[in-house]
Amino acid sequence: MKKILLLATGGTIACQPSADGLVPALTGESLVKMVPGLFGSCEITCKEVFNLDSSNLAPKHWQLLAHALDEAYFDYDGFVITHGTDTMAYTAAALHWMVQNLQKPVVLTGAQLPMSVAGSDAAANLQHAFAAACDQVPGVMLVFGNKIIGGPYAKKMYTESENAFASMNAEPWADIDQQGIHWRKEILSKVAAAQGQLHMGFKVLSNLEPKVAVIKLTPGLKPDILEYLLQQGYKGLVLESYGAGGVPNGEINWLPALEHVINRGLKVVCATQCEYEGVNLHKYPIGTLAARLGAKSAGLATIEASVTRLMWELGNR
Repeated sequence: MKKILLLATGGTIACQPSADGLVPALTGESLVKMVPGLFGSCEITCKEVFNLDSSNLAPKHWQLLAHALDEAYFDYDGFVITHGTDTMAYTAAALHWMVQNLQKPVVLTGAQLPMSVAGSDAAANLQHAFAAACDQVPGVMLVFGNKIIGGPYAKKMYTESENAFASMNAEPWADIDQQGIHWRKEILSKVAAAQGQLHMGFKVLSNLEPKVAVIKLTPGLKPDILEYLLQQGYKGLVLESYGAGGVPNGEINWLPALEHVINRGLKVVCATQCEYEGVNLHKYPIGTLAARLGAKSAGLATIEASVTRLMWELGNR
């Protein structure tokens, strides 16, 4: 029987009503007891890491989770993390970067309705998360609705739908139906190949630089905001550019300001406001010029993955 550690962090799945609305209150052990189907499927241990609405999470909370995984890694076969949906994609991406050479499953899940509410998706999501952890496919992943999504590809797309998350610019790792989990063959093949080539041991690199900002370009926005970032001590910027990575260089010209802040040490990554197909800085002159100044491309990465990777790279350089 597999030994699985549940790391509880709060979120809607653990909420109960209060005078001010829903607040996280249920412990991980309480959540497990409310899903009878879990008993007998694996040996479950629960640990409370924190108990927060995920909107209140910061990089220090990702570090707490990484440290909890580090401390327990060799004592368990897999891990389930219960988490609020609003920033779950950020946490999944952050753990993907921080937890290196992972050979066990780390599965994040949550719910759109609290476990205690009739008709909630919480019980099904939790049951699927433990099933994924027991299947022993290694890596950080997000289980929600009818999909399993690789950690750096997840993005929350709906505020209320039970299938709230999508896998961006990559196929989901698996689909889930009443018959169980159907892992994609190509995912299992990649995992097997990676396992065969993995010579480094498990380690956690948890240093993060929190002074990373995201700026979304809008028509008419002036680049003077970049100087403010420098004054406030920011080290990195993810710029949500237009289309394939376009940066204004006409009457309002962002290029001189970008060159200035890059030369002053600000690391700039150009992402896109489009959900699909990513960034190609060499498609148009406005992107090419930004690349020549030292801006990096986010490629196919989501904003969540781009931000957390930049925090991680700056923290571990």
